Amino acid sequence: MSSAQVHSLEKLIDFQAALATYSHHAKEALTSVEMEIRRAQGWLEERLEFWHAEVRRCEEEVFKAKQELAGRRLMKVGDRPADTTEQEIALARAQQRLRHAQEKQAACRRWQRDLPDAIAEYQGHAVNCQSMLESDLPRMSAFLDRKMDLLEAYAQVAASDAPPPGDRP
Repeated sequence: MSSAQVHSLEKLIDFQAALATYSHHAKEALTSVEMEIRRAQGWLEERLEFWHAEVRRCEEEVFKAKQELAGRRLMKVGDRPADTTEQEIALARAQQRLRHAQEKQAACRRWQRDLPDAIAEYQGHAVNCQSMLESDLPRMSAFLDRKMDLLEAYAQVAASDAPPPGDRP
């Protein structure tokens, strides 16, 4: 009769415990990612609203700077036009802030447009992982339980069938 040389089930028990720990941590990670996705969507909406308001504010600032420059150009100091350097600098700065706000607003719109595709791609992978965690791992654990029960039974039978230590040739 051949012998399976079953000495300890400790490694299988350790593996099964590690598998349960992995399953727990993986489920927590998936939940955490879902919450982070919702948070990112909300943050992006807030940023878009902020940059929309900032563009409007900057447009008003540019309008005011243009009015001040036009008013200053109409002024005369003696027989020559008034210096408009400060107004031109203020207008250039206002236009730069407006461009910056418009770039940020455009980036937010682009991210808002692209985010659903990225989320859908992630969710495709997450569903597979979730399925594995909810169905495959419990089946694997049950399989290990059955095999460990069989190995324990085999080890008991093998121990009872073994000749006493003094009876060996």
